[in-house]
Amino acid sequence: MPDTDTLVQRYLEGTLTSGEAEELHALLQAHPELGERLLQHFEMDAMLRATKPLVVESMSTRPALLPRRRFTFATVTSVAAMAACIALLGAWLIHQTLSPQPENEEETTASVAVLTRGVNLEWESAAIAPGTPLSPGWLKLKSGIAQIEFYQGARVLIEGPAELQLVSSGEATCTRGKLSAQVPPQAKGFRINTPKGTIVDLGTEFGLDVGAQTAEVHVFKGEVELHRPSATMKSLKEGQAMAIAGATAVLPANASGFASLNEIDARSAMSQRFQFEKWLASSSKLNADASLRLRFDFQEDEGSRSLRNHAANGAQIADGSIVGASWTTGRWPGKRALEFRNVSDRVRLNIPGETKALTLAVWVRVNGLDRTFNSLFMSEGWGDRKTHWQIMRDGRVRLGIAGGGGAAHVDHDTPVLFTPERFGRWTHLAVVYDPATKEVRHYVNGELLTRSGLKDTTPLKIGIAELGNWNDRRSSGGVAIRLLSGAMDEFAFWDRALSDEEIAGLAR
Repeated sequence: MPDTDTLVQRYLEGTLTSGEAEELHALLQAHPELGERLLQHFEMDAMLRATKPLVVESMSTRPALLPRRRFTFATVTSVAAMAACIALLGAWLIHQTLSPQPENEEETTASVAVLTRGVNLEWESAAIAPGTPLSPGWLKLKSGIAQIEFYQGARVLIEGPAELQLVSSGEATCTRGKLSAQVPPQAKGFRINTPKGTIVDLGTEFGLDVGAQTAEVHVFKGEVELHRPSATMKSLKEGQAMAIAGATAVLPANASGFASLNEIDARSAMSQRFQFEKWLASSSKLNADASLRLRFDFQEDEGSRSLRNHAANGAQIADGSIVGASWTTGRWPGKRALEFRNVSDRVRLNIPGETKALTLAVWVRVNGLDRTFNSLFMSEGWGDRKTHWQIMRDGRVRLGIAGGGGAAHVDHDTPVLFTPERFGRWTHLAVVYDPATKEVRHYVNGELLTRSGLKDTTPLKIGIAELGNWNDRRSSGGVAIRLLSGAMDEFAFWDRALSDEEIAGLAR
């Protein structure tokens, strides 16, 4: 077997065989100290290639090892940079030849359905907002109507009080309450289990009423199969109903006893209108808060290219300037929002002076996390107590605070919050910089998410800032892209630390 120096020389000359490549790779793994010798050869090779052509000797003659030379510091650094690139490329080529890399693993989700709409929802289990993907498990609804769309295609309305266990994208179990289901042909075979038996849908519409003692199935269109313990399968067709256990008489179906899609449409529209009017009524009270310095409600006309500051005590902060971003629908019909889609999209504003304490709050819809940093609200540039509020690529929310007088910056991060399951739906975020308690607090949908300690409580200096993007103030070269892929429909800034209760009220 050729010695190590010969193997390296042949690699540089491009005459290394696949067998010799395996030998060189094995030597480097067994003797890491050989890496230094390898780097020396790469340095010399790069140096000689820059000054004269490399003469390749015949295969019958052992390659002459290149002599070691003295270099100036500038030469060494430039050659070292070239050598590092060559070394990395060589190692990658050898590794790719011997051990091909598998394809990148894709993200996965355990969800099997999605809560698409809800009216007056009150949950016994953990609260769930419309737009939330649903994994297998129990849904316990105290009151209201929830619309669930299974990934297999079936659509189910449940009326509280009800208990529904999601089993898979084509199966669920109902132990209490009323539900109605629409099952298109592509979802044929959708199953609903009950304590008394199982309904297998053949592509139809039906209702199910499960009580403490009895359970009934009503077929509105098409056909279902009723499977019961110790009984033959029973087929029920359009207009028929039957108790799942006990009496086996066929009854007329009663569609009026179950919620319909038309009903949830009407009730949903009414509920959304009520929420919008409630928000409008509370806005004037919120604007009057003496500590509120800035509030954008995003209710400008579609052609407007500025956002009005509605804070009664915000005379020092001018209206925001819209650059690129386009108008879209907000949380409810009639509510407006700004969409950020291109690298140019942003809202420019200026918050002069210092602030000893700080609360920021925003309603945001994140469509994806395409970059390392995704801006919510960021001071222009970086340094001297400026603040950066942003979402990281992995889904953490971060409040970064630059140090003063050359001191290091400090980042206050949440656990991972924005996973793909949260994309595309409205989320309320708030962050509090509280020098009195010496902590930073992060909130999501009105609930405290995390808190971290503050060592430096020096006042903050926001200055010129942007919503949904960032200007790093570089005088030349490219500008870092920190565009938020998504939308905002309300933003506010207080110069005091809001309480947990106040922030919960903002998210309602």
